[in-house]
Amino acid sequence: MTQRQGNGSYRTYFGLQVPENFFRNGAVDLQDVEAIRRLLLSDFYADWSEEYKDLIRHAADFRAWPLYTLSTEDMGWKSVPGFTLVGDAAHLSIPGGEGVNHAMTDSLKLASKIAEHGIENFDQAVQEYEADMFPRGITTITEGKAAANVMFSEDPQEFLQLMSS
Repeated sequence: MTQRQGNGSYRTYFGLQVPENFFRNGAVDLQDVEAIRRLLLSDFYADWSEEYKDLIRHAADFRAWPLYTLSTEDMGWKSVPGFTLVGDAAHLSIPGGEGVNHAMTDSLKLASKIAEHGIENFDQAVQEYEADMFPRGITTITEGKAAANVMFSEDPQEFLQLMSS
């Protein structure tokens, strides 16, 4: 995925299915830009078109960004008095481009419940917010996992269908 930044530069994300410690075990040094280029161009993207390999050839730096997700079974915890979670903290999932929107929705719904019940009934407001948030969290996690499955599919048509939907 390539994304234009506010300063006119581009950020490109390369999805790799590798063990969690792939970039932490010392075998791959992310500071060695040339070594990362060689690795990506030979082991992961060797058969890609030159146009896309140029994104790797012209990259200025590389960073590892492990992707984590909660399970849908994690949604539905017992409420803790005086405490709750919103956004990614509440329903961590594979990014789908909606993270800020989910966090804003959670925040608005929580604030609405607090306004409805008053700060003196904060715990009730939180319980109602969480009851509303859990199904949305399950949907977010489910959609994130489905998108990841398509992005790492061997069939490029699945990815094209996802992007056009």
